[in-house]
Amino acid sequence: MKLIRKFYRGLRFVYYEIARIYSWVITRFKFYLNDVKFHNDFISYGIPILDISPGGSFTIGKKFRFNSGKYHAMGGRQQQCYFVAAKGGEIIIGDNVGVTSIAIICHNKISIGNNVKIGINTVIYDTDFHSLDASIRNQYPESIEGVKSRPVIIHDGVFIGGHTTILKGVTIGENAIVGAGSVVFQSIPAEQIWAGNPAQFVKNTYSNELKKIVNE
Repeated sequence: MKLIRKFYRGLRFVYYEIARIYSWVITRFKFYLNDVKFHNDFISYGIPILDISPGGSFTIGKKFRFNSGKYHAMGGRQQQCYFVAAKGGEIIIGDNVGVTSIAIICHNKISIGNNVKIGINTVIYDTDFHSLDASIRNQYPESIEGVKSRPVIIHDGVFIGGHTTILKGVTIGENAIVGAGSVVFQSIPAEQIWAGNPAQFVKNTYSNELKKIVNE
């Protein structure tokens, strides 16, 4: 029985290594097709969905890591990563960023700083997608007139828990933490922990508390 378990674990390890290499090759090819600016040191477990429109852009920093899709997103709800930039949309991801099964839909600008961690099934939208005016929204075909979009800025060192929704116009300050399942529609200051629906202040981060003690 032990021999069977060892064989199974070895086989599983080989499978994941082959899957990682295959994912990296296919993802790299998709990056080229979508004119994504990237570094070859990215690590890809699974293959993302990419839709970078002409006039849109997607720039990725060094040491980008992502888990995408079945068998690779171990937190459940194993969807693929989505990176969508409409015409005029600009997605920027900094160095040493790790994400799992996220969706970034950009019509304006979404900027993610360095050393950011984003949990499974988080979605980031910088647009309302539809007009808030019912007379426009109910047209067929639907008009994009009056659809609002505002940049989303996530600063260095931010940690965002899984299943979070981040909406247009939000800025999240350096080293802030967002609790799992939060809906964020207002900006979060640096060094604070927010959580809930809607997201609200919980407490300062540990490093922020240390700064207060040192300054007292």
